[in-house]
Amino acid sequence: MTTSGPTCSVIDSPTRVFLDANILAKPVTRTLLMVGGPLSGFRAVWSRATEEEAGRHMGPRAVSPAEVRRRFGGTLSPTGDISGRFTSTSLTDRQILADAEAAGAGFLVTEDVDDFAETDLVSVGISAVNPDVFLAARLTRAAYAMVIDLFVERQVAPPTTPAEFHSAIARQHPLLFAAHADLYDVTPTPSPHPPPAITFRGPRPLDSD
Repeated sequence: MTTSGPTCSVIDSPTRVFLDANILAKPVTRTLLMVGGPLSGFRAVWSRATEEEAGRHMGPRAVSPAEVRRRFGGTLSPTGDISGRFTSTSLTDRQILADAEAAGAGFLVTEDVDDFAETDLVSVGISAVNPDVFLAARLTRAAYAMVIDLFVERQVAPPTTPAEFHSAIARQHPLLFAAHADLYDVTPTPSPHPPPAITFRGPRPLDSD
């Protein structure tokens, strides 16, 4: 088991990461990106369109993205113009890509990378990337450990140890678990989902700012 967690400091970085609605609707994933982002050199942002769509797909007892944004003092990014643009991208995702551009994002984190056309992404200089791939590449070890501790402190029923939470991360984020596998002496919880066929698309490399 790990010793006391490392001290985290905010990394000054211009990198903005736009969150799709299917990411906002998942509390663990969005917290890893929101809370771990400033400690890892990026900032998670989203627009009104993504916030409203995510809210429609969450249970009545779930903490809404709007409430999360209020708690952390965030603001909605601008709404982008889609008139006559992004015709190769899925119709329902054109506004998402326009909003990501308006936000000045370098990356669009989404579970549906294949819905965003390569030509449209290139035209705005944004890469679409699966959350597990992005987190494994960009979330620092210190930030990851800090977010785990945050979840464990707030979880009441049933109580969970940091090692157990680390193991459970592998269900949705096996690559992130693997990147920090030795943080705790624990085996990963098997993922019930096959890996997506397309996990990255676009012109911006993952290691760029």
